[in-house]
Amino acid sequence: MSRTDPRPDQAIAPRAAPTWDIASLPKPSTDPVQIRNDVDTFGYGIIEKALDEITLKSVQDRLFEQAECEQSVYKHRNPANPIAHAQWVNMLLNKGDIFFDLVQHPLAMSMIEHMLGPDYQISCVDSQIQHPGAGIMAMHTDQWWLAPLHNPDTPYARASSMRRDQGDSCDPSMAAGPISPPMVANVMWMITDFSEETGATRVVPGSHLSGKAPDVSVPHKIPSVPAEGPAGTAIVFDGRLWHSAWSNSSAESRFGITTACCGPQCRPIENYSRGLRPEVMAKCPPDLLDRLGFGVWSSYGHIGDLDAGPEKMGKDSLGALHRQV
Repeated sequence: MSRTDPRPDQAIAPRAAPTWDIASLPKPSTDPVQIRNDVDTFGYGIIEKALDEITLKSVQDRLFEQAECEQSVYKHRNPANPIAHAQWVNMLLNKGDIFFDLVQHPLAMSMIEHMLGPDYQISCVDSQIQHPGAGIMAMHTDQWWLAPLHNPDTPYARASSMRRDQGDSCDPSMAAGPISPPMVANVMWMITDFSEETGATRVVPGSHLSGKAPDVSVPHKIPSVPAEGPAGTAIVFDGRLWHSAWSNSSAESRFGITTACCGPQCRPIENYSRGLRPEVMAKCPPDLLDRLGFGVWSSYGHIGDLDAGPEKMGKDSLGALHRQV
């Protein structure tokens, strides 16, 4: 995309109109009450200076190096964002101890718990990078896979048939009837400055209460606002919020890290029980291993022994028994 491409307010259909007052939208804050209220009302809140200077520098150094190395050896793109000049660096917990600071950040994780409850699990810790020239990502929700509510006498969406690109709504206003609760919540960490020019995440305030999936057209048909901030800021958001990455028309790469979380009933994006390196797993305390899916929740995820801790692996599971003859 170039600077001649339409800006958001020039690229939306005439029927769409903002449903919010710009002055009332979330502002950067460190007040938990304010951030919770923003999340409940608008679907997102902004944590000011979420990462201190030392932590931010450590995250930057490790992520920049990893991303540079992976560009030459690992060409896989994020299936959710396959546009050119966008890079995906996944399974960050395998790639540096500093990334554990993000999933143990007290204020950010308290917002996750506010949305999902105390037994949430970590779904992914990965980096979404918009390099110069990266285009616009389709509008979507992170909870796209949850089938919508339906009346008993009407057809329903088959759960395994859900697809991210099936959304078609241009109406983000509050639903008149019941909607599904949040099953996913996310924190986007701004590792470099987020601005409209660098491709900041764009959000549709209040859309988390619409009960709908957004139209996936690019350019977008739906008004949105950029979640802008200096490096070290974090945006926490409800998994039902309509959002996307914008095009990067600058000369600098935009680095963000998502720490998505989900209810313990859900299948996470990253399979830690299979993919976490042994030396990394050995460093994790039991409570964090539970968050990564190694524990048991209400019998779900057990390995045959409901009381087994996360240190017990398949080789320790009970096998076939035979009567003695």
